[in-house]
Amino acid sequence: MARQTARSSKGTLPVLADDPALVAGTGRTWALILTILGLLALALGLKAWDERQTAERTFLAQLDTEARMLAARLSARADGVQVVLRLVGQENLSRSEVASISPGIDALVALHDAGQSLPGSRLGDAAAAASKLAPGQPGIGLTGHGDIVLVYPVPEKDTLIALSPVSQTFAEPKAARLTLHSPDARFSFGNPQLADAAAPLPAHGPAIRSGPGIVRAGTACAGVPGSEVNICLTAARPAFSAADIVRLAIFGLLVAAPAMAIFGLTRSLSKRQTEVLAQATRNRESDRILGLVMRGARAGYWEWSHQSDAIFFSEGAAGILGLGGGGLQSLADLLGRVPVESHARIREAFDSARTIGWIHLTFPASSPAGRWIEMRGSVSEDPASGNQVFGGMMMDVTERKQADDRMKAAERRLRTAIEGFSGPFALWDSRKRLLYWNRAFAHDFGLQDTLRPGMGHSTVQIARAGAVLLERQSTDDSRTTLMALRNGRWLKIVERPTQDGGLLTVGVDITENIRNEEELKRQQEIMKRAALDLQRSEGKAEALSRKYSEEKAKAEHAAFTKSAFLANMSHELRTPLNAIIGFSEIMTNELAGPLGHPSYKEYSRDILMSGQHLLDMINDILDMAKIEAGKMTISPQPIDPVDPVDAALRMIRRKAEEKEINLVLDAAPNLPDIDADHRAIRQMILNLVSNAIKFTDPGGKITVRVEQRGPEIYFAVTDTGIGIPVEDIPRLAQPFEQVSKTKDRNTDGTGLGLALTKSFAEMHGGRLNIASIYGEGTTVAFCLPIGGPGSLDYQVTARDVA
Repeated sequence: MARQTARSSKGTLPVLADDPALVAGTGRTWALILTILGLLALALGLKAWDERQTAERTFLAQLDTEARMLAARLSARADGVQVVLRLVGQENLSRSEVASISPGIDALVALHDAGQSLPGSRLGDAAAAASKLAPGQPGIGLTGHGDIVLVYPVPEKDTLIALSPVSQTFAEPKAARLTLHSPDARFSFGNPQLADAAAPLPAHGPAIRSGPGIVRAGTACAGVPGSEVNICLTAARPAFSAADIVRLAIFGLLVAAPAMAIFGLTRSLSKRQTEVLAQATRNRESDRILGLVMRGARAGYWEWSHQSDAIFFSEGAAGILGLGGGGLQSLADLLGRVPVESHARIREAFDSARTIGWIHLTFPASSPAGRWIEMRGSVSEDPASGNQVFGGMMMDVTERKQADDRMKAAERRLRTAIEGFSGPFALWDSRKRLLYWNRAFAHDFGLQDTLRPGMGHSTVQIARAGAVLLERQSTDDSRTTLMALRNGRWLKIVERPTQDGGLLTVGVDITENIRNEEELKRQQEIMKRAALDLQRSEGKAEALSRKYSEEKAKAEHAAFTKSAFLANMSHELRTPLNAIIGFSEIMTNELAGPLGHPSYKEYSRDILMSGQHLLDMINDILDMAKIEAGKMTISPQPIDPVDPVDAALRMIRRKAEEKEINLVLDAAPNLPDIDADHRAIRQMILNLVSNAIKFTDPGGKITVRVEQRGPEIYFAVTDTGIGIPVEDIPRLAQPFEQVSKTKDRNTDGTGLGLALTKSFAEMHGGRLNIASIYGEGTTVAFCLPIGGPGSLDYQVTARDVA
C-alpha cells in the first residue's frame, strides 16, 4: 500500500494514499481542475484543428485549379493541332511547314502507316492508342512512351495522327509531379520523391495521402475535355508546417498559463487538506493493521441490523463467504452462499438472537473445497444512531473442522476396535476416573446398569465384587490379577499406566487355559499313580528304564559334544585355511612381484591346491554332520535343470583339462523347469564329476547327461575309469567309505561325495543309482521329480536321509 508523508504542528504523520476522505476531497478538486483544463485544451485543439483543415482545403483547391488549367491547356493544344492536321489533309503541307505552324509536334504519320510498325515501338503504340478512339472522330490518346496522340480523320483519305511528347507539351515541374493517364496508358514525370505518393490516384476529388515510406502529398486530377485522358498534379504537403508549429506554440501557452495558476492554488489547498486529514489517517492506519490481523487469522467483521435485516460484511468476511467484495448485503445473500440444508438452522439462529442477544453458528459454505465458517457475535448500541446492532467475527474454521472430523473418525475406529475386543476393556484418567469401557467390561462384571463416566476406580472395584468368586494376584506381575467369575469363567486382568498418567485395564479370557492346567494336573496325578504302580510291580522295568535314561543321556551328550566339536573345528580349521589359501594364491599369481625362483612358484601352487583340497574335505564333513543332525535344508524353486549342471562343469573343467580328460555335456533339448535347489544340484554334479576325474586315466572321457524320464529329470555321470567291483557297490553311499586300494590308485578324499549326493537327492524326493563294470567304467545317476519334493510318493526328510 503506497504511503505519503504529511507534516503538521505535531510532527510527521503517515498518510495513506487511498484514504477515503483524501480521495473524496482531493479527488473532487482534481476532477474539477482537470475538467476545466481539458475543456480549455479541447477548445483550443478544435480551433487549431479547424485552422489546419482550412489550410489543407486551400492547398487542395489550389492544386485542383492548377490541374484543371493544365487539362485546359492540353485541350487547347489539341484543338490547334487538329486545325493543322485538317490543313495537312486538305493542302498537303510538308512536315517542315507543319513544324513551323505547330511547334511541339514530333511526328506526323498516317494511321495505316503507323499500324505497320512493330508492336511495342513508338509508332506501334501510337497506332494502337489511336485505333481505340472513336472511329471517324478527332480525339486525344496517350502512350506509355510519354506521347500525346492527336488523331484527325481526313475525308476520303487515311486518318492522320500527330505525336507530341509530354515533356515538350508541359514543362517538367521541380517541386511537384505531373501524371497523365488514360484507360490504357500512364506517364508520370517530375519530382522523383513523390513517385510513390503519385502512384495511387484519388477516386473522388483531390486528396492528401500519407503512409509508411510515402511522402505526405496532395493529388488533384482533371480530365481533358473530349477525351479519356486525365491530368493529375501531385505536390508535397508536410505533416507540420512552420505555421502549424507556431499555432501549436500559441495554443500551448494559452493552456499552460491557467494550468500553472490552478496547480499553484491546488497545491496550497492540498497542503491544508492534508493537515485536516492527519487524525483520520491515524484511524485509517489502525484499521489497516486490524485488517492485516484479520487476514492473517482468515477472519472478518460483520454487523447486522435486525430492524432492516441488512448485514454489513468487511472485505475479509466477504472473501470468506465468496461474495466478491465487502459492503451491505441481505440475509438472503448470506443464505445464497450456504447449502440449502443449513438455511433453516441459520434463520433460526438469527431469529433467536433478537431474544438472547448473541449469535454463534458454524456452517458449511457452498464451495468445491468444502469450506466451513464460524460466525459469532453479540448485540451492542450504535453510538451514531442509538439503535441496537449485532456485530462480531467471522472466521474460516475449515482446518479446525477437518481436524475435528479426523479426530472423531479416529475415535470411532478406536471405539469399534475396542468393542470388537472380546475381553473387558476400560480407560481411566489421571485421577482414576472412568472415561470409557466396552460392553464386555460391563457384561462380565454385571455392571450394565451401574457404570457411568467419572466413576472412581475403587468404586467400580467394589461394584464388581458381586460377580467375582475368586481373585488372586499373579506371581509374575504385580499389576496382573487372575479372577474366577461366578459364571464359571476365568479372566486375566492387566492394568498398565498411560503416558498422560491415566490407567488402562484389559482383560483376557483364560478359562480354557485354567481348564487345561487342571486337566494336566489330573493327568499328571494319574501318571504318577501309574508310575508308582509300575515301579512296585516291575522292578526290573525300572532298572531298565534307568539304564535307558543313562544311555540316552550319554548319547545326547555325545551328540552335543560332536556338534560342539564340529562347530569349533569349522571355525578353527577354516580361519587358518583362509589365510593359507589367500596368501598362496597371491604368491602363485605373483601379485606382489616375482618370487625369485621357479621352484617357489611350484611350492606355492602345491600349498594352494592342498589348502583348497583340505577346505573341500572340511566342507563335506560339516555338510554331512548337518544332514545327520537334520539341520540341512534346501530351497526348491523353478529352475532350468541344465543351468546348475553347466555351472558345475565350468568350475571343474580346468581340473579335467589338466588331466587331459575329455569332459562332455549331453543335455536333451526343451527340458521342462524343475522345482529344485540350484546350489544342491550343482554340488551333486561337482561331487560325481570330481570322483570320475579321480578314477579316470589321462586321455579318458567323462560324459554328463541330462534328460527327462517320465515325471523325473535324469542326471548321469559316466566315466571310462577303472570301474568298481560288484560286491563293493552297496557300501559306496555310506559316509567315509572308499573302494580303491592303495596299490590300485593313490586317491585322496573323505569318501563323503557319494553320501552327500545321495542325501541331497533324497531330500529332493529323488534317488541315487550306481552301475559299474570293473575295468571299463562307472555310471552314477540320480533322478529328481519335476514337481519338487513331495510330488512323488517316496519323499523323505533330511533326518530320514541321515
